[in-house]
Amino acid sequence: MRFRLVVWLLLFVLGLFVGDRYGLPGWARSAADGAFSSVEGWFGRLGEPIPESDAPIADEAAETTGPVETITPPATPASGDLGNAANAGLHMNDAGLQIIKDSESLRLDAYSAGGQWLIGYGHSRTAQAGMTITEAQAEKLLREDVRASEDAVKKMVLVPLNENQFSALVSLAYNMGSGGFSRSTVLAALNQGDYAQAADNFRNHNRGGGQVIAHLTERREKERALFLTPA
Repeated sequence: MRFRLVVWLLLFVLGLFVGDRYGLPGWARSAADGAFSSVEGWFGRLGEPIPESDAPIADEAAETTGPVETITPPATPASGDLGNAANAGLHMNDAGLQIIKDSESLRLDAYSAGGQWLIGYGHSRTAQAGMTITEAQAEKLLREDVRASEDAVKKMVLVPLNENQFSALVSLAYNMGSGGFSRSTVLAALNQGDYAQAADNFRNHNRGGGQVIAHLTERREKERALFLTPA
């Protein structure tokens, strides 16, 4: 169990230091987000102190009685004290999903990248060699994949959002990863109640390796425009 914790922590640190998903293969992006969600579940909400290393781990006893299930992000905010309750029923709309589609390449036949099989819009969880899907199935997989980003936005945003604001933020969180989104200037301004500054701060997150990346600049403008569109 402790070895598994160390592995997840290393992946969590990867998510923190890499932040944006720029240049990461699909398997690394999924692992970093999974690690972020798992560590958040063990140690509580971001910002709370991490317990001492010799503190008991809640599910450690389960390891002796049977296999431990993989920890996955909950479908809805885990607790009413996380985020803003007004956002609990929001889901990513078609306009937000289209931003992701425009930025991610669609592949209907499984392909290998970064030592991982991928398919559709970079889906990795169920992809395997020889797999073929339809465009409708690719969209279904994408909607499933963005749920973790939806949950991250619901947990971290403390102010009420409309559907377009929420969808723009989910697109940003999907691109940056949960860890990167948690440290974004967009979230910082938004949680201070400054919606206008939050919109402008989308433009701050268009770099990879210290360099401005054209397609990220274009994506941030699309997300900003959607964020500013009345719902």
